[in-house]
Amino acid sequence: MIQLDATDVLLINELQKDSKQSIKQLSEKINLSITPTHERIKKIEASGIIRKYVALVDQELVGKKFTVFCQVTLIKHQESSFKEFEKYIAPFNEIQEVSYIAGNYDYLLKIVLNDMKDYQEFIMHKISQLKVISNIQSSFVINQIKNETKIFL
Repeated sequence: MIQLDATDVLLINELQKDSKQSIKQLSEKINLSITPTHERIKKIEASGIIRKYVALVDQELVGKKFTVFCQVTLIKHQESSFKEFEKYIAPFNEIQEVSYIAGNYDYLLKIVLNDMKDYQEFIMHKISQLKVISNIQSSFVINQIKNETKIFL
């Protein structure tokens, strides 16, 4: 774990709110001059704490109105099966998140698509083609209550 001081935490929180703020704006908010603020940002980025900067897109405004959580169980619990599954699903842009989980299932996938028809096509022609999968169970999002990207420090 990387140790952060109070100023680093303030800076990271500000960047999480709006990463397009200027160095000048950030420096005013954390009470440092521009150069030390810039140096802290570079140090935080170099440490890997900030992995990348992204634009958050409103999925409904671009027609992606259907979110599904799929619980996937593999036939065998062996390293080769896990590797095969993870390699196979990696290129699918429809899949936003993949987590290897403990419990009744092996993986939890968050999939974002246009509609139920797209989901049916995705499952039938992509996911279910993989022979290491024994079971897929899906839950469909009715209404998203909270969706945060901020990590609270």
